[in-house]
Amino acid sequence: MKKSRKFTAIALAACMVAPMAMAAVPFTASAASIEITGIGTEQHDFEVYQILKGDLVDGKLCNLFLGSGVTAYNGMPLTAGSKVDDATVTAMAGTDARSIVSKITLGTPYKTVSSSSSDLTIDGLEDGYYVVKDVTNLDNKDDANSAWIVQVAGDAHVTVKNAKPTVDKQIQDEAADKDTNSTDAEGWGETADHAINEQFQFKLTAKIPANDQIKAYNAYKLVFNDSMSAGVTFDSIASVTVGGSPVTAYTETATGAADKAGLSWELTIDDVKPLVPSSITWGEQEIVVEVVYNAHLNENAIVSKSDVTDGDKDHVNNNKVYLEYSNNPDSTGTGTSQTGKTPEDYVWAFTYGVDNTKYKNEALAGNELQNAGFRLYDAAGTTEISLIFDTTKNAYRPIKSGEAAAEMKSAADGKFNIIGLDAGTYTLRETTTPSGYNTCADVQIVIAAAHNENASGTAANLALTGSQNMNNNIVNKEGSTLPSTGGIGTTIFYGLGGVLVLGSGVALVTKKRMKKDEE
Repeated sequence: MKKSRKFTAIALAACMVAPMAMAAVPFTASAASIEITGIGTEQHDFEVYQILKGDLVDGKLCNLFLGSGVTAYNGMPLTAGSKVDDATVTAMAGTDARSIVSKITLGTPYKTVSSSSSDLTIDGLEDGYYVVKDVTNLDNKDDANSAWIVQVAGDAHVTVKNAKPTVDKQIQDEAADKDTNSTDAEGWGETADHAINEQFQFKLTAKIPANDQIKAYNAYKLVFNDSMSAGVTFDSIASVTVGGSPVTAYTETATGAADKAGLSWELTIDDVKPLVPSSITWGEQEIVVEVVYNAHLNENAIVSKSDVTDGDKDHVNNNKVYLEYSNNPDSTGTGTSQTGKTPEDYVWAFTYGVDNTKYKNEALAGNELQNAGFRLYDAAGTTEISLIFDTTKNAYRPIKSGEAAAEMKSAADGKFNIIGLDAGTYTLRETTTPSGYNTCADVQIVIAAAHNENASGTAANLALTGSQNMNNNIVNKEGSTLPSTGGIGTTIFYGLGGVLVLGSGVALVTKKRMKKDEE
């Protein structure tokens, strides 16, 4: 729920005029009252301080006396009930609630009230001038205190707007196979798929709303709290921007972490206000704070080999963020000041696996063939996908920096499974054929993935419809060879050779005799 809050500050005069704009708001009450709307669904607690009291006649507050809620002005003690002269009234005047409150010392609340809905009527008041303070403890809640409300009590209506920011996390994919719900040309969305050890980016976006309530903050703090699942490794911060302009005034706990896999880390901007570009006016335009960082899937990533429906954190590599933010305009925004907390926002990363088993002659149990060598190539069959055997996963995966690619070999059970592939088309080629067998034809593997986040934003879906050969039984046939020495074929060959030689000899002798007889 996106809301903002604003206060109404009524400048003081010898006779204060109640805002005529309030007459347009339908409101009736038997006594002086202040109606506040737009508070929000959370209960809020308010203290009401009477600063001045008097007679409200024809929309004017006259015959003024000090109220019970103020004990000093600019450090000088004041006595409740004493007559207020024009000079004091004029001196108390301010253009906004903060400047008025900064001049006075508050005493005992005239009234303490709590809201049970988004609307609240503070009734039972005397005609006068009041300060309303939101004293709700909203630490770690997705809500914000309203700033001081300064109001002439009569038939008064004040609308406050909740000034809380939002946060969103996205993951980038190749535009061609991005999240099916995404319309982003650069491939940003709630889900993506990547190969293990392939670098990609996450983006965290906080939006600070534009309203008068935001203007009341002297400082505005933001803390991005980011968490990655065990299968994701943080690499580096790519950029931090406020209002589209790069900034360096932040601290983060990720870069220096000893173990960057499955990392939970923070990026803190102590005060956003001085970082806002001059082209943007604080409180009058929405302010976007964006953090982009690099990461990759590691060997502990969850691998998908079939469809996933409403896959949660135990079935899909998930990453999340929540935002802490200043939510009390009357605090300093430093140290242990109260902060609000947004709900968590998730993104999801898929990676895929292909199962392969090598057989001799026929794909039957007992025919598994060991030590057949294979390599994986791109769709054209020209560029090798560099893989290495991971003993902890009993499968081949894409290499990381410092590792050398290896030829895949079928094990004693004929298996040489592959994990950590991106969506796409691949060529599986036999590169070492066991002796006595013919080399098998290339196998084309197609991983066609459609992925998106579910409607509630708490899980992800995956459909592998259209995929081909993600589970392969690869058969080598024994080769056709010449018979070995001593075989019947050789004997027949030799026998026929002998007959031919003998025949040649007989023919030669016969020819010689015929020649001799002719002589």
